[in-house]
Amino acid sequence: MRPISATLNREGWIQLKSGRNQSCLLTHKKVHSVKVISGKKWFVAGTSDGVIHVYNYDNRIQKLRSFRAASDCFITSMAVNPTRSYVLSSAYHDIKLWDWSKGWECTKSFVQEHTDTVSQVAFNPMDTNILCFR
Repeated sequence: MRPISATLNREGWIQLKSGRNQSCLLTHKKVHSVKVISGKKWFVAGTSDGVIHVYNYDNRIQKLRSFRAASDCFITSMAVNPTRSYVLSSAYHDIKLWDWSKGWECTKSFVQEHTDTVSQVAFNPMDTNILCFR
């Protein structure tokens, strides 16, 4: 299965879609963000306990790895860099850059100095070296 999109529903199911084909995965924790890394045939899911789970969807859905991305808060958003091996995550006031080519090492951490929670992160489509958040 080659998903072109991944969505969440209220019951905690991750729904992967590719044309007419659909597959669903029920997770044990509340998922707040899910993104597809199509070049690797992976998807990542950020959960309510601050953990990012990495799954392979090549032949069947298989969990590859889980790692703590935030403490005491949930993952609010994630973004996949289209040209590099990076996933950006946000949780409360923190934004972190993860490099899957380095074993999912956190290569950069950005701490916000304001009181608003970071609700969304993205890479600038015109220059993927620039990140955007709100």
